[in-house]
Amino acid sequence: MHPLSVDEFALLNFFGVTPAQRDDDVPWIYNDSAYEVTTGQSQVIFGVAPAAHYTSILLRASGILLYELSANGIEDVRLHNDKGREWLEVVISNRQSIRLRIAPEISISEKIDEEV
Repeated sequence: MHPLSVDEFALLNFFGVTPAQRDDDVPWIYNDSAYEVTTGQSQVIFGVAPAAHYTSILLRASGILLYELSANGIEDVRLHNDKGREWLEVVISNRQSIRLRIAPEISISEKIDEEV
């Protein structure tokens, strides 16, 4: 499997927080990292284990779980910038992807293409 398109520095810049890591002495690529961002009443936690191609997303509003994703064997994680608006794309497969935005507000959207 190829490495993910994002690296630890891209995610650090996107989320603006230092991730919590499962193991302190393990390099990021082999570790399990969680980035937690809270804006107003919304909270998102993005987890990634790059070597395993695993990711998770939790979205809460006022403490209530609204969305949860746990995906193993993903294709990629990519960072996009469209005229200063950044979003993170989790490519589940060639047909399905999830977009996560942090600013100006936290939002998640999913795209599923029909099979060709």
